[in-house]
Amino acid sequence: MPQPVHFASLLDALPQQVWQADAQGRLLWMNARLAEALSRPALPTQLARWLHADDRATFDERWAEAQRNGRFEMEYRLNDHWVLAQAQRLPDSMLWLGTHTDIGARRAAEARLRDADEVWKLALESSGDGVWDWHVQAGVEFFSDRYLRLYGFEPGDVDATPEAFDARTHPDDLAQMDRDREEHFSGRSPLYRNEHRVLAKDGTWKWILSRGMVIARDAEGKPLRMVGTHTDITDRKRQEAQVWQQARVDTLTGLPNRRSLRERIERALALRAMRSEELAVMFVDLDHFKEVNDTLGHDIGDALLVQVAARMQDCMPSGGIVARMGGDEFTVLLAARDAAAAAERVGHDLLEALSASFGIGSERVYVSASIGVSLAPRDGLEIEALFKHADQALYEAKGAGRNRMRLFTAALHEAAQRRARLASELREALPGGQFSLVFQPIMSLRDPARTPRKAEALLRWTHPTLGPVSPAQFIPLAEASGLIVDIGDWVFRAASAQALAWRAAGHHDFQISINKSPVQFLSERGHRARPDWITHLRGLGLPGNALAVEITEGLLLERDEAVAERLRALRAAGLAISLDDFGTGYSSLSYLQHHQIDTVKIDRSFVAGLENGDKALALCRAIVTMAHELGMEVVAEGVETETQMLALRAMGCDWGQGWWFGRGVPAQEFEERWLSPAAEGPAEAATR
Repeated sequence: MPQPVHFASLLDALPQQVWQADAQGRLLWMNARLAEALSRPALPTQLARWLHADDRATFDERWAEAQRNGRFEMEYRLNDHWVLAQAQRLPDSMLWLGTHTDIGARRAAEARLRDADEVWKLALESSGDGVWDWHVQAGVEFFSDRYLRLYGFEPGDVDATPEAFDARTHPDDLAQMDRDREEHFSGRSPLYRNEHRVLAKDGTWKWILSRGMVIARDAEGKPLRMVGTHTDITDRKRQEAQVWQQARVDTLTGLPNRRSLRERIERALALRAMRSEELAVMFVDLDHFKEVNDTLGHDIGDALLVQVAARMQDCMPSGGIVARMGGDEFTVLLAARDAAAAAERVGHDLLEALSASFGIGSERVYVSASIGVSLAPRDGLEIEALFKHADQALYEAKGAGRNRMRLFTAALHEAAQRRARLASELREALPGGQFSLVFQPIMSLRDPARTPRKAEALLRWTHPTLGPVSPAQFIPLAEASGLIVDIGDWVFRAASAQALAWRAAGHHDFQISINKSPVQFLSERGHRARPDWITHLRGLGLPGNALAVEITEGLLLERDEAVAERLRALRAAGLAISLDDFGTGYSSLSYLQHHQIDTVKIDRSFVAGLENGDKALALCRAIVTMAHELGMEVVAEGVETETQMLALRAMGCDWGQGWWFGRGVPAQEFEERWLSPAAEGPAEAATR
């Protein structure tokens, strides 16, 4: 299996031969050291094929046993060279990662020891290891010069007793060392093997591999004499720790990553009942982070994530864990007797901490966060269930306006099921003829009583059993699934046909606005075969100004040259370009310098505030003045009262759209109400 270049280089640098195999014992990948030893064989190849014939049967037994316990260790001859094989099954996988450590010198020395004790010891010394010789029942242990110098001592510095170095063993390693000794003393293990830390003379801890064998027993089978070696494995342990760190720690923030979080949740779930605790899994997603990245650059975005991680950690109670899942997504794990109450407290602190400004260099950056929470055992006892439910709660928090927290409830689950059902049934809506358009008038504020010359085409879905479905529900589903591309083409063709009909009926300059999703623009890259809007208009004999294309600031945030080129082509063909929901984005004014925009639409949230104070009035007046200075017209959305209409007209706003003038209605009703000779005025329509 191919490895990332930097990871493969690290493995090539190890003194061991490193390999990866499947459950059947077939080698799938090997580092350079093993490849050279086997003369670079074609992969995959059976590992057993390269073993000495006398070792294969034992290998098959040990490998089969390893499939049950997840660990494999054996000494065998590989191409007639003795190696120590160690392997472990990778988490959530049927693959194995293993190493071969050269033990040829030790095995040769051990063989000679049976013939001559002094020759055996000399051979061990020549292998580079320190040798120890323990007379167990006498309580005496002799150490070779190389052994002593491994820890910075000279001959004579240390007493010849087993306690001399047992006392220098790290306290955390003593219990395992005693267990491994007993395994060998009892005969359950043919060799003694243990890894532990030893305190050197200079105060540093050295990781060593201790291996040995009882070479003499008394009449009762108790050990009399045991001989072995110490090998310095500090560098290998350091490299293993680095690999572990890379696999479990987010390199940018230093937080646990997704894999590490899953391991911690698994442990917490296993201990939950024993400790009488509940768990809270909190998904934390930054609001508007993409806008920071796109407008200020990824370096600022990365620096922001580092500061966010620090603030989140500051909000954690004892035992609380913050992990980064990727991008701007974080997860918090809490364990408490009342996890819901703990989540409420921590969630409040997080929202408050993350809504305060961030100072990054010379920039002041503002974001907020949305939080979704699931609880164990109430919402599930499996990681996937807790993640799914926290994600559903996060979806609700974002849909409710962001910068807030939501706990998962049964109602949210039902809403998620409804979304899933709608997403599935949305595929049948277009071929089933379930879509329709309604048209909302856009009135001139210079003469509100005049017959409208503009309208916005609004998409409606009438489900055969659920009835009308809100666009706020199905448009995001259509965008997520990619169905918005075909739906958008249908809207364009239907609106074009209606514009043609109204112009043919005598309304020669009538213009219909349609919304075009960013997904539609992005789908056009590299798809020249997709039916072209401009060609379709020409085929109908319609001028480009019969339609206006409304886009959102999210599209312009992409700074995609292909998108910009498409906008220029539409405008060159005569179509008007309108920027919808103006003023709600991260840095609205910057877009107007890079794109040719004909109209800006003041978001309804500003218009709604016109009757409540001077701030909304000042903002609307500033937008109108700025747009006019740049040669653009202004449409105010969400006009619902006469007071709002009069205020907008007084500040020079060009167009108004909203319930004050009229709701969206089917084409025939639109004609009867506004385009026929006997049509009523907008004020009359609004009060009807």
